[in-house]
Amino acid sequence: MQEGQGAMEKIFKKLTVFLSGLLIVTTVFLIFVIPTYIKSDRKIDFFSSNKIVSNIKNMEMNMTTVIYVQNAKGQWEEYRRLHGSENRLWAGIDKMPAQLGNAFIAIEDERFYENRGVDWKRTFAAVGNKLLKFNSTEFGGSTITQQLIKNVTNDKDRDAMRKLREIVRATLITRKLTKKEILEAYLNTISLGNGICGVQVAANYYFNKDVSELNLTECAALAAITKNPSRFNPVTEKGAAENKKRRQTVLDKMLELKMISYDEYDKAYNTELKIDDSQKDEYEGEINSYFVDALIDQVIDDLAEKYNLSTQMASTMFYNGGFKIYSTLKPDIQAQMEKVYTNIDTYFPQKATYDNGVTAHAQSAMTVMDYKGHIVGIVGGAGEKTTNRGLNRATDSPRQPGSTMKPIGVYALAIDKDIVDYTSRVLDKPIEKYYADGKSGPKEWYGYYKGTVSLNYAIRKSMNTIPVRLLQEVGVTDSYNFLTQKLHCRHLVEADKNLAALALGGTHYGITTTESAAAYAIFGNQGVYHRPTTYYEIKHANGDTVIKYDETGEQVISPASATIMNHLLREVVYGSEGTGSGIRGFNYKLKAYAKTGTSSESYDLWMVAGSPYYVGSVWYGFDLSHNIYNGGAAAKIWRDVMAEVHKGLEKKEFEDSEDVVKKGIGYYKKGAKVETPIYYNSSSAASSSSSPSSSSSAPSSSGSSSTVTSSENTSSSSTPSDTSSDTSTSQPDTPSSSSSESSSPEPPASSDTSSGGDG
Repeated sequence: MQEGQGAMEKIFKKLTVFLSGLLIVTTVFLIFVIPTYIKSDRKIDFFSSNKIVSNIKNMEMNMTTVIYVQNAKGQWEEYRRLHGSENRLWAGIDKMPAQLGNAFIAIEDERFYENRGVDWKRTFAAVGNKLLKFNSTEFGGSTITQQLIKNVTNDKDRDAMRKLREIVRATLITRKLTKKEILEAYLNTISLGNGICGVQVAANYYFNKDVSELNLTECAALAAITKNPSRFNPVTEKGAAENKKRRQTVLDKMLELKMISYDEYDKAYNTELKIDDSQKDEYEGEINSYFVDALIDQVIDDLAEKYNLSTQMASTMFYNGGFKIYSTLKPDIQAQMEKVYTNIDTYFPQKATYDNGVTAHAQSAMTVMDYKGHIVGIVGGAGEKTTNRGLNRATDSPRQPGSTMKPIGVYALAIDKDIVDYTSRVLDKPIEKYYADGKSGPKEWYGYYKGTVSLNYAIRKSMNTIPVRLLQEVGVTDSYNFLTQKLHCRHLVEADKNLAALALGGTHYGITTTESAAAYAIFGNQGVYHRPTTYYEIKHANGDTVIKYDETGEQVISPASATIMNHLLREVVYGSEGTGSGIRGFNYKLKAYAKTGTSSESYDLWMVAGSPYYVGSVWYGFDLSHNIYNGGAAAKIWRDVMAEVHKGLEKKEFEDSEDVVKKGIGYYKKGAKVETPIYYNSSSAASSSSSPSSSSSAPSSSGSSSTVTSSENTSSSSTPSDTSSDTSTSQPDTPSSSSSESSSPEPPASSDTSSGGDG
């Protein structure tokens, strides 16, 4: 009696789940799907079924992608062939053992050959279970067709409408493709762990076999991975144990569905899975340069965006699409960068031992580009490169920029908004209530405050209070929007909307060398920002253009402002006490503008500088927080790389805006009023009664000098919160040996450097 009652309860529960799911799905279809379908006249562009089918059919291409570079004569020549070798080849379904497809069908979609893209029984059960929680175990209702759609689209929404689109797409695609075509596409696009896409790659990687040679145990093992590639990874010790359990489940299901005999089941069940990754290195192929890695990543991202593909599918298209990629690389520049970065003893002698006991050399990254955004060389780590598409610190590792944030986060906007100009008087004095606890700050790295100084001196001396005061005038929100929307510093976050982050570089994450090079390029390019690129154009094998880089750029500050910033930053290199003096001798025919940077505790060293030909950004530090004792390390790398890069190049000058004029020691926008500046020494900083000097001339700050020189307005909205002095105070930026801690007055610019390094 009780047994019968229990059986009836189970039947009732299952019936309730089914009917609930049926009701929900039916309601959704009646309200949303059918009206949309009817209105579209059966041409539902919204669901992109035709595009998906086209993408699936075009995936079978097996053509090598070739990267080209320009030689010294401007001619294009082949540089690198990229293909997945046999691991990236599309495997036809007829080449695969029947047991392989059956293994995936058994565990993922047992009614694959009966359903029309959607398994309504599983869908109803999944919906009912999710809503009514009859089963504590989560299970999905996606068919192989639905999973294929997910793999070939960028539709990653986690809402009901995404599922709805997937259902409709699956139904439509089943009408246009055979089951054989769908299964073949699925098996060639499924993610199988360790960055592997498709069963051919997986067979090579895990078993050193062609997919046609797989036995039943190996087929079941691959099918087992799909549920969770990380958890069921057969290479790791824990993953191997989990994979064994899962593949036994696969075999059980295959036996239940009569896909295999009991003898086949028994043999496979008792066969040990043998991992043979001896071909792993061959799979990875030749070690590419960091530039090639960056190019691959960029092209895959651009293909995904253009064709609305998943990254996985875009990667498959890249390796098998037969593209001709005309790169921006200059091999001689790349070679010189690699020569420096593999010289560990000379450039990376310092070691650090981390808390985990690991000892490592200092690390670094460097990006060099021209003023159209073309990356001509890139290195993402010190030492010999040992893997493809691993960590590229030049593109993937943002670091606190320290004082290199000052020009792009504050000074450029302050000049552009006419708050200050070249020799405006600015106040170096503690700012009251700077910190959240009410203390004044920030600290100056040289240990004292200089009172009223000129802007050009403040920049070349890398003072800390000045950019903070100016940021209050510029506006924190304007600075943040400029950095993120105009200069595309994509690693800045909302929490960086404060004085410490935007004025002094105390950011949560930071910026990369590629981002900083592109940002600083505006100072040598009349204020035009260009998106960094590794290629000019991508073409199909038939010659049709796929993507062409847009060289138009965007005017982010005025040409006049960019010119003034260019001259101000040249003072960092050639002016008295300039912190960038370490790169002066890179080339005696060419001049450079620059800014150094050092984060708190000297964890990160920076040199970002531009010549009339190229702009380069160097970061130097440890992967984990550890101080650097060699303050000139980043400058040394920049100097030694760029010295060779510029060897033999013709003399060239930066182009000044026609809206800028030179008056006395400075450069000003046309119409600027020029006055005699007032300089104060540190002992008289609190006084405003010192008499003006008569030996120099400088402009007023367009009516804003009073707020710049004396404002103590530090409202709570601008005060850095949750920021200690360690994260909001820039450290010494490798000052020249002439720097002094005495209270002597600011020296006027000497005649040979007053022009910003010209002549």
